[in-house]
Amino acid sequence: MIDRLRLLPGFDALDDEVLDTIVARSPLRTVVAGQLVLPAGSLAESLLACVEGALVGADGAPVPPVFDAPGLLFGLAAPQDCLAGPAGATLLVVAKPHVFTIAREFPEFVMSLMQRNEAPR
Repeated sequence: MIDRLRLLPGFDALDDEVLDTIVARSPLRTVVAGQLVLPAGSLAESLLACVEGALVGADGAPVPPVFDAPGLLFGLAAPQDCLAGPAGATLLVVAKPHVFTIAREFPEFVMSLMQRNEAPR
């Protein structure tokens, strides 16, 4: 799991000890192909790190592998439905309070996440 997280935006800026702590406190969620993950217009209550498979938008375009950082950090509504891709997905679900703790203690997490992950809305 740590090896997969290390490849993702935001998580690539953290050391193994921090990643171990995040994994220990964050459940995995498996979603099947086409399953709705976050509906358009809603606010994210957790950060989803796709460690297997992929997420897509309602338009079929890929969604960043760490979703929805702008929504979670800045209170922005999801611009479109987010769905599990054709092969489904396995997501590490990082609760909102944990994300804010990580962001406060490791600002490089947010910098990496915003530079490599999300397109402007």
